[in-house]
Amino acid sequence: MQSYTGVSTRRRVVRHKAVDHWPRTIRTARRLSLVLIVGGCGDPAPPTAVAAPDGNLVRNFDFEGGGGVTPSEWTLDGRVASRGTVALAPSPLPGGGQCVRLAPNAGNRIRSQPFAIGQGFDVRPFRGHRLRLAGRLRAQGEAVAVLGLYVIRKDGGFLEGVRLRCSASSRDKENLREALLAVPDDPEAVALIISCGVEGASGEALFDDIYVGSPSESANGTVSRGETSTKEAMPAVVTINTEQELRRITPALYGMNMEWIYDGYGLWDSQRKGLHEGLAELTQAMGVGVLRFPGGVFSDYYNWRDGVGPIDKRRATPHVPGGPKSRHSFGTDEARAFARRVGADLLLTVNAGTGTAAEAAAWVRYVNEGKDGGDLGPVRNWEVGNELYGRGGASDAIAVTPELYATRFLEFAAAMRSESADIRVGAIGLENYGRYQMNAYSDWNRIVLEKAGGAMDFLAVHNAYAPMVFEDSGDDVSTVYAAMLAAPVLIARNLADVSRQIEQFAPSHASRISIAVTEWGPWFHAVPDSRFVDHSKTLGSALFVASTLAAFVRAPRVQWATAFKLVDNAYLGWIGLRGGEYAPKAPYYALQLFSRHFGTRVVTTTTQSPTYDSPGVGLVAAVEGVPYLDVVSSLSDDGNTLFVIVVNRHFTASITTQFTLEGFAPVEAGAATVLNGTGIDAHTGTELPKIPGLKWARQSSAVFEPRFERGGPDEVGVRTMPLCGVATSFSHVFPAHSVTALELHRR
Repeated sequence: MQSYTGVSTRRRVVRHKAVDHWPRTIRTARRLSLVLIVGGCGDPAPPTAVAAPDGNLVRNFDFEGGGGVTPSEWTLDGRVASRGTVALAPSPLPGGGQCVRLAPNAGNRIRSQPFAIGQGFDVRPFRGHRLRLAGRLRAQGEAVAVLGLYVIRKDGGFLEGVRLRCSASSRDKENLREALLAVPDDPEAVALIISCGVEGASGEALFDDIYVGSPSESANGTVSRGETSTKEAMPAVVTINTEQELRRITPALYGMNMEWIYDGYGLWDSQRKGLHEGLAELTQAMGVGVLRFPGGVFSDYYNWRDGVGPIDKRRATPHVPGGPKSRHSFGTDEARAFARRVGADLLLTVNAGTGTAAEAAAWVRYVNEGKDGGDLGPVRNWEVGNELYGRGGASDAIAVTPELYATRFLEFAAAMRSESADIRVGAIGLENYGRYQMNAYSDWNRIVLEKAGGAMDFLAVHNAYAPMVFEDSGDDVSTVYAAMLAAPVLIARNLADVSRQIEQFAPSHASRISIAVTEWGPWFHAVPDSRFVDHSKTLGSALFVASTLAAFVRAPRVQWATAFKLVDNAYLGWIGLRGGEYAPKAPYYALQLFSRHFGTRVVTTTTQSPTYDSPGVGLVAAVEGVPYLDVVSSLSDDGNTLFVIVVNRHFTASITTQFTLEGFAPVEAGAATVLNGTGIDAHTGTELPKIPGLKWARQSSAVFEPRFERGGPDEVGVRTMPLCGVATSFSHVFPAHSVTALELHRR
């Protein structure tokens, strides 16, 4: 397995809500991936920080000190004692001697409370410093060995931590795992917890030579193989055949969502009583090709008539039943005017949850009769409903069966086309995959396609959000980001599955049914107390955007994509507020690279690149063999310019790439436009809103080259530089954590 940052991608971090005092929390931490205990059935003894002569804080680190039910100096929580057995055993790991063996049973199925043993120390001498966690781990059968190190606050909350994992499929013969923990320089940090645990319901996990101490040393005095920068370049080979055209694409792939609430999140300037010019300029510069309105879940509670007519006479309504209210100042005509201002098409989602077919038809009639004077033009693109397949969230209250939705879609489509025969109408669908179980009906696509395929022009899916760590399993930034950047591999497979379903279940109409990904984007969490809630704005999220766009480009049936979302005052908008002014976030620049530096004729690209294996995190399943280098190529309409977009997913290593061009002889000089930043968690400095009574959680930062706390306009950006020495065979170095757009001109 390739290292993602010089460390195994299986490292973990834990943060926990504050509850009671720290000893009791260690006994009762319900949301941890490990249950930790220091003092048996009674309150633990005060933690100590006495290190052995070699600097190791861990007592009985090699398990040679004997013990009874548990090894000496280690403690097993009585609440999980029935979920497995712990014993000392001859060590098959390098070094021999004894090791500890944890054998889980069928009761060990709660991932948040697995079978584990632990120790505690005083963290105060180490505040503001780094500690190395190391140990030898081995797993057999279905078990996963987990070694963790956590910082505890005075109030019992978990402040920071790392986790190391080893499964039976590990190819590391030494089974040595190492990582760094950056101990916060925080007076609230009072204790360290070290734990050995096992996930799974069978098999066994072995641990030996556990080390916690100075980064300059590790278990058995070995030289660190942990959190170090991999600065040397890695090799890759790319072949581009410009004579093999795969498909044509349009600007509709570069779309965004905008919502009606809160003045369209600023798209309507209520003070100047007009469109917000600054947001219009940013949206136009982004190169947005289509705008979806009036929003995701809000669509199925939206009455379009509330958003037309004189603005000062429009009423305020709840966003969803029981929710906050907004005046409909950004309605149909304002959305049309904004789309025209930025040069984008409009995609309107009609209310198929609480609305009627007659209401939808009247909306089609309104925009085509030109009641605004006719200067805004008609709207051709329509979608019937939003996420009515119902699995969590506000859509649950109006969820329907696939049979009922198909019937409803046919009714809506017929009524809408009776007002305008040339509109394009899309149905909603979704195919679950892996952990991405967002659809309550596994046969939704089949039923909808079989019953209503003849009436649809496209099938709208929402299968490209990642990593969605809604249940915090203690993963650190590197692990979460590694999974997020592996997600486009799964997204591409899912799009291929949806395309096959269209061919299988609507064969007579498959040639004209396209796929529209009408919501997608980097999304970590939706609640303020998540330590990842604001990570949608980072450079790592921009790399995800670029690789997901590349997956869309390579999927022939995907004709539309509208990312979620253009702007808001919180964590999901790709345009945010910085010092009271609107500013782009890192994902904005990734889409801009495609809209401004990519052609329309996609051509064959073959890439040989180093790979890594990603664990399952959030709703992203484990993926093996993820290429560090993701490459997609295209030609201009006239065929005289070759565009190549390259994503380097590696956090620390540049990748030296040898290119071979077939069917295209370039001039010697070209251009390279590069999106990059100071670190994988760098961002442009946009801010979360300050709301009385609302506290945002401290956000996790990367261990190596952490930049999240230093956000600013100089942390992430785009620059263009000349590209020299271009030929039919040439080499180029792509820097770590970057997206690069090459432009080559035909000789």
